[in-house]
Amino acid sequence: MRHWPFTQLTLTTDDLVLRIPDDHQLDELAQVAADGVVPAGAVYFPQPWASGTPEETARNVLQNHWWARGDWREDNWRLLLAVFHHGQVVGQQNLSARDFRITREARTGFWLGRRFQGRGLGTQMRAAALHLAFEHLGAERVVSTAFSDNVASRRVSEKFGYEPGGVRRLAAENRRVEAHDDVLSASRWGSQHRPAVKVEGFTECRSLFGVPAVPPPVDVVKHV
Repeated sequence: MRHWPFTQLTLTTDDLVLRIPDDHQLDELAQVAADGVVPAGAVYFPQPWASGTPEETARNVLQNHWWARGDWREDNWRLLLAVFHHGQVVGQQNLSARDFRITREARTGFWLGRRFQGRGLGTQMRAAALHLAFEHLGAERVVSTAFSDNVASRRVSEKFGYEPGGVRRLAAENRRVEAHDDVLSASRWGSQHRPAVKVEGFTECRSLFGVPAVPPPVDVVKHV
């Protein structure tokens, strides 16, 4: 799509492909969510988008994607990528930021359908988002927030060397929850072994992230 270049953006890991879903794929993603994301009684998200009926959950996924695309601005963006495992939609990986040109800080979030959890896919999903943030957008730090119930997400953060950024108390689904903010700096990201990630189609949408285009190299003439 010429006027929405994000459709060309693709992140590939050993086992996964992450990209903006087309309408059919978005419908499949909504069905994965409708089939279940959060274990019974657990609270993973500040908004109860995955805790209603299957029909409500599916509709929430669709509207969230439409809203993120329609509300995209260079100073406030949310990239919502569908995750494919051997061609099957399994979940969603998010990367978002406000005033990124100034703050150089981004945030990640993700979810997997319950039947796809426990396979290590979340680690590859996070690796893809971090690679895009640090290696292509030039982020200086990335923040991940996980509620105490979401042990799997916190373990993924530990694998990548995030540092504790504080614990907040929030109200979610009529109960008090602890939200753990963990921070990964560019220096810590660069000092560790990282899964291989291939990024395609980034150049076409670079400016929409609020990141200046890379200037062409300047020929330097030495005068003797």
